[in-house]
Amino acid sequence: ELDSHLFNLSSEKLKLNTRVTLIHQDILQFQFPNKQRYKIVGNIPYHLSTQIIKKVVFESRASDIYLIVEEGFYKRTLDIHRTLGLLLHTQVSIQQLLKLPAE
Repeated sequence: ELDSHLFNLSSEKLKLNTRVTLIHQDILQFQFPNKQRYKIVGNIPYHLSTQIIKKVVFESRASDIYLIVEEGFYKRTLDIHRTLGLLLHTQVSIQQLLKLPAE
């Protein structure tokens, strides 16, 4: 989480959960661990969605990636006639687990 307020709030709520590690850093600058087993969870901003998706898919060794993205962007990731969709299709399985209200 890049936002200090949200990072502090989330850290407080999750302080007793030893299975979750929050990272207070720009994900685009973050160096993912090579040997450690981990999952990535996040709510990513629309204007950085493509950059972040490419980073986590092609640079991380995450066993699972769960991201909240804008619906239109999600649909574009499924379109193999688009560059991003085709690239992702060769590397990962994309599924919509749930649909959140746009509030």
